[in-house]
Amino acid sequence: MPFDTSSNTQRSDQDQSAAIGFSIYVTAPRVLHIDSDADTALVLTALLVPETRVTHVTTIAAAQDLLLSEQFALVVIDPELRDGDAGLLLDNLHHLQPGARVLVYSARHPEADIRGGAFLPKPWTSPRQLWRTVSDLLDLGSTMPVEPQ
Repeated sequence: MPFDTSSNTQRSDQDQSAAIGFSIYVTAPRVLHIDSDADTALVLTALLVPETRVTHVTTIAAAQDLLLSEQFALVVIDPELRDGDAGLLLDNLHHLQPGARVLVYSARHPEADIRGGAFLPKPWTSPRQLWRTVSDLLDLGSTMPVEPQ
């Protein structure tokens, strides 16, 4: 059984969520990353952990399950997923997670406005720009974390 470090509970083998990083901070904001691209998930997690706790899912169905049962401060989504209607998920997100911010991180500009969120073009966004946008959305401060020497 994979271990989800963002919620400290074991997940079944059928669950497609995975916390690919964990935070040493108990109160770190939780981020749900919905994207089928594993490389993007690793980059995002490397940038955001330990300041946040990141949970990555590869399908809209897995995201809906988590959004119904857990709370997130930020949802990062690439709406180009093939298993459902990402637009519908985004429309319902504020009902499922009233306080959550949204970052659409995709190669295509979203068709609708993003309430309480932002858009960044993938793959043209630099790591610094990605960090700055996420930190602004979560009010973490604009300075990128420094790796220990």
